[in-house]
Amino acid sequence: MDTPSSRTLLLTGPAHEEACGLAVVEVLERDIAGPIENAVWEADEDYNCNAYICRGYQFEDNNDNVQVVKAGDVLYFHVNLVAGHHPGYANVSVVDTATNAVIGSPLRSWDNWPNHLSGPPRDDIDYNITIPASLPSTCSEAGNCVIQFYWYASGNEQTYESCHDFYVEA
Repeated sequence: MDTPSSRTLLLTGPAHEEACGLAVVEVLERDIAGPIENAVWEADEDYNCNAYICRGYQFEDNNDNVQVVKAGDVLYFHVNLVAGHHPGYANVSVVDTATNAVIGSPLRSWDNWPNHLSGPPRDDIDYNITIPASLPSTCSEAGNCVIQFYWYASGNEQTYESCHDFYVEA
């Protein structure tokens, strides 16, 4: 996810390295568009994170890029499609970072992603989402919730994610 700013654009930081270990960090940095499974396979005894939430990238390394939003705000997203030859399904959801659980229903979803037949404009890589009014109060504190782009390439069983940090202003 290129727009808005995401944790994956920053690559890693000290909190990520401490939580996930150098072996995982090196794999993720070597291929910023690579599947999460590649990094998890290299995990060693220093691995103490969940790479399946925001690729393991930590809020503490990204807290300068938090967006303040209100219910009803419409946000534009652009996904830089690097590994587009792996068809699967995708969604954009608000995720609780403590539990890695989706809050409510996906804000956008695609049964066939990427859909090279869509567009122009390409509504699979350029799209808007609306901040729901039904988010829990925990999302009013930065770091507790993210907007996560999730893509599972079912043909080769690979997971790709990107997260945007935000908090809801009352």
